[in-house]
Amino acid sequence: MAILLFQPIIWLSRDKLACQRRIQFLIHWSFRLFLGALRVLGIIELRVSGAGCIADATGRMIVANHPSLLDVVILMSLLPRVQCVVKHQIWANPFLRPVVVGAGYIRNDLDPEALVRRCAEALRNGDNLIIFPEGTRSVPGRAMEIKRGFANIAVAAGADLQLVTITCEPLFLPKGHPWYKVPERRPIYRVTVGEHLDISPFLGYPFRSQSVRRLTSFVRQYYSEMYAYEHS
Repeated sequence: MAILLFQPIIWLSRDKLACQRRIQFLIHWSFRLFLGALRVLGIIELRVSGAGCIADATGRMIVANHPSLLDVVILMSLLPRVQCVVKHQIWANPFLRPVVVGAGYIRNDLDPEALVRRCAEALRNGDNLIIFPEGTRSVPGRAMEIKRGFANIAVAAGADLQLVTITCEPLFLPKGHPWYKVPERRPIYRVTVGEHLDISPFLGYPFRSQSVRRLTSFVRQYYSEMYAYEHS
């Protein structure tokens, strides 16, 4: 696809934003087809609740926990217009580089202020932005360690949040496990599109750091309660 579809789109598109939209749309549908194949083949089971809440979302930050390597694939299959922050090593891959550049994805090795500016710009342009507030996949058995990066971006952009909870039972492709270590029974992914969080109550403080701390605290408490509920 990188060679036969994405590269010709880049060559033929004169407008950068139009190119990004086309490539994002193709990635969205390719991930939908990929997950459909996994389900038909009986490799995974996927149950999504509240998908309609984000199907037409624009300029919204999608915040989710990150138990499995498939999480980003699942989320991008639900959103036609979506941006994400990706590992800078992908830019060295000759096949994947045209895809991430053409889609307008954001490198994770930018300096913090530049990263915040790029993410805020994407949100203001109407793209949704997937952020895992832990910064990496969750470590099985440990509580979520939520960092403030997502809150800095949301406050800078004035972007609303859509909180998503993902569970996988039994665990499949978690952090620290090799891809070939397959569970004995078919993993069931449950994706719950939860609260649409209006950013405005967290703005208006004298210092941005106050807004960031309050937003981070709220989201940390939200996932703490959701985790307790899921495991009760």
